[in-house]
Amino acid sequence: MKLTVLQENLKTAINLTSHFITNKAQLPILSSILIQANKSKLTLSATNLENSITTSIAVKIEKEGEITVNGKVFNEVISNLSSGTIDIEVVKEQIKITSPNFKSNILGSNTSDFPKLPKSVGRNSIVLEKEEFVKSLSKVLFSVSLDETRPVYTGVWFIFNDKNLTLVATDGSRLTEIILKTKITSDDFSLIIPKSILNEIVRIEEDDNIEMSYDKENNQVVFKIGDILLSSRIIEGSFPDYKKIIPKSSVSIINIDKLELEKAVKLSSVFARDAGNIVKLIINNEKLVIKAESSTSGSQETEIEIRVGEGEKSIEQEIEIMFNFKFLEEMLKVIENDEICIKITGANTAAIFLDSKSPNFLHLIMPIKSQN
Repeated sequence: MKLTVLQENLKTAINLTSHFITNKAQLPILSSILIQANKSKLTLSATNLENSITTSIAVKIEKEGEITVNGKVFNEVISNLSSGTIDIEVVKEQIKITSPNFKSNILGSNTSDFPKLPKSVGRNSIVLEKEEFVKSLSKVLFSVSLDETRPVYTGVWFIFNDKNLTLVATDGSRLTEIILKTKITSDDFSLIIPKSILNEIVRIEEDDNIEMSYDKENNQVVFKIGDILLSSRIIEGSFPDYKKIIPKSSVSIINIDKLELEKAVKLSSVFARDAGNIVKLIINNEKLVIKAESSTSGSQETEIEIRVGEGEKSIEQEIEIMFNFKFLEEMLKVIENDEICIKITGANTAAIFLDSKSPNFLHLIMPIKSQN
């Protein structure tokens, strides 16, 4: 293998590919990147057996070939070179890298042990508009659980039906649902996709639309974005029937200035951190009071004016409800509107948070039950 490539292009490709390598002692090949030079393209591939990536860049190839190389070493060398052209040549499983004022030999290895990866997105792929899809993912992923003992909660549930794609994520204490319009005409189906691969999709800066296919036989999903091909295993198991926990009615619907609520939650967090992250919301006809109290640092109380939802009756009885302030903070980060709508049912029932600028968005937070 012998080729010339721009450092800037190779650096970008290696940085992306390196996210998929892993240092498993029993499988050292997984710490490697597969490099293949064919025609006018240099293809880089990596996998941790859960997720994989294949990406290509344009290069000037003098001699075709392939080799695997330690991903961390290769990434650090290429990333620290100056921009401009780099000459790469493979001689007897050694990768010789040459650029102005620099030479390096990196040990490579035979490609025979490298796992087989998908080569295409497959037939009957689904096309998703990238900007809208990535924006929606960003509003869902924060609700995914980090608890590996409940695997189905560590991914996003994709539900395809009636030309809609519904994305749902929960960690058992909060839940986000977003509904997207699609041009899908296939049979209804659903699958749970791990958060890790979806995070990678959000990071990719390509402008191309996303093609997606589901390989049921191999239990994996494949995404194609421009010259980047991503694959991931599907999380097995049944996602809970989340519709059952969404309140069908509410005691009151209130509207609050988002910025004021953000400030109040931030202030309450100073004291809530020492008290199990608990903040108390007290709601009446005219205002929302946010309180936090710590036995070690003190207490605070912030009042915010509220507006009762149009057509809604006034609040007959003051409502007190407690939340984890971190859940409120993370939810507020994805709300686009200057005003947030909250549907309250009771002190021990989930509250619903809506964004009028994103009518397809619903977020639910379970309250912390009072010990009284």
